[in-house]
Amino acid sequence: MHEQEKVNEAKYFYSRMLSEIDNRENFLFNLSAFLSSARSVLQYALKEARTRSGGQQWYDGHINASPTLSFFKDKRDINIHTQPIDIRQNINIEITDRLYISDSVSIRVTDKDGKVVSEHTSEPAPPPPREADIPPKVSNQFTFPDWPGPEDVPGLCRLYLDELVRIVADGQAKGFLTNPP
Repeated sequence: MHEQEKVNEAKYFYSRMLSEIDNRENFLFNLSAFLSSARSVLQYALKEARTRSGGQQWYDGHINASPTLSFFKDKRDINIHTQPIDIRQNINIEITDRLYISDSVSIRVTDKDGKVVSEHTSEPAPPPPREADIPPKVSNQFTFPDWPGPEDVPGLCRLYLDELVRIVADGQAKGFLTNPP
């Protein structure tokens, strides 16, 4: 009945996570809120589906068939009741610099006896004007240390959110969940 509201809430906190990816503390705050609202989608769905024949089996089938749903099933409870979720942070720093080079040419002409006939050396060209320094590019990547796949936290949360949307739509289509008014 309230699944869609919680899906929308999870989408909001997911977007906040993405916008705060360069601030670990804020990223974690939004991850915590995302986990709570996303988990509520399934809790509401289970509560409602249990009241209909075959609803529990429908729910269990979705949870058991999805490594992503299984992984996130208890994350919210751990985060709320035991300890903050453990994530790893990799910081990537890309530094770009410029190299300025100036050169000159020396020409020496000699006769057949090796006597210098003429000699010329060009003046080095002035280096081009120095451009503004390129600031380093810093990017963060957060991962769950206990997730076996290649996805980072935002990628895995996106998969989770997509699956929640599919479950709600499937539950509504099959009559296990109420369509919103």
